[in-house]
Amino acid sequence: MKHIEIIANDWDKCSDNYFSNIYSGYTLKKIIEDPVWVFPPEVWKMLCAAVPNIQGKSVLVPSSGDNGAVFAFHLLGARVTSCDISERQLYNAKQIAGAQGWDIEFIHDDSMTLGKIRDREYDLVYTSNGVHIWINDLGSMYRNFNRVLKPGGGYIMFETHPFIRPFDGEAEDSGRFMVKKRYDDIYSPDAMPKTDWRTMDLVNAMISSGFTVKHMEEFHPNPGAFDSWWYKTPGEAEADNFRKYDWRQNPWAAIPQWIGFSAKKEDK
Repeated sequence: MKHIEIIANDWDKCSDNYFSNIYSGYTLKKIIEDPVWVFPPEVWKMLCAAVPNIQGKSVLVPSSGDNGAVFAFHLLGARVTSCDISERQLYNAKQIAGAQGWDIEFIHDDSMTLGKIRDREYDLVYTSNGVHIWINDLGSMYRNFNRVLKPGGGYIMFETHPFIRPFDGEAEDSGRFMVKKRYDDIYSPDAMPKTDWRTMDLVNAMISSGFTVKHMEEFHPNPGAFDSWWYKTPGEAEADNFRKYDWRQNPWAAIPQWIGFSAKKEDK
């Protein structure tokens, strides 16, 4: 079975439970009340700088996953296309959008090829945390991101910081940093095909694909944010009084967990 088929099948199997966990509480209500809540503050600043007025702009969210950003962009007035390799993820997101009467385009497509997306179609491409680990051809993905953007269009992303990948996250409660692999060992030996891209891999792939990197951020998760990060659900974080966000109680929190980039397709 091909790399992408394994990933798609896995997400299809877990999608119902995944969406149930995310949207079982106040999450959807919070997004409707405040769409900006979906974006970490550092990412929102990059978005505002790249696209000062999102109203009416065309936005593509490939590997859309939980579709939180998709819903937020729509509520902020953008024309949004949600793409994902998992049909079930798209189905669950479409059910929510339909129930709310939101006009969002959903396309079953591979982020590395975007074969159903026309050239120069979008003002912005956006990917959020958890996308890149499933991508085994970074160059192809970024070249297609560049291809579908209009001249002068922007690409904004945030992702798990590559510097934390060598450590065993399961050991966080012990207060110790357990090294499980070298930083340069980017390919996972696990049954699920994953790729732990390094910072230089991300930057070099963007540059070689025709992007100009305009800004970079290294930052920390925030208590009460859309992505609970240290916890499975916002409710779990609240029950623990957000303890894991305090580096004095959780040494892992002293290290930036996320990295973000703003890049631009130069006019041609």
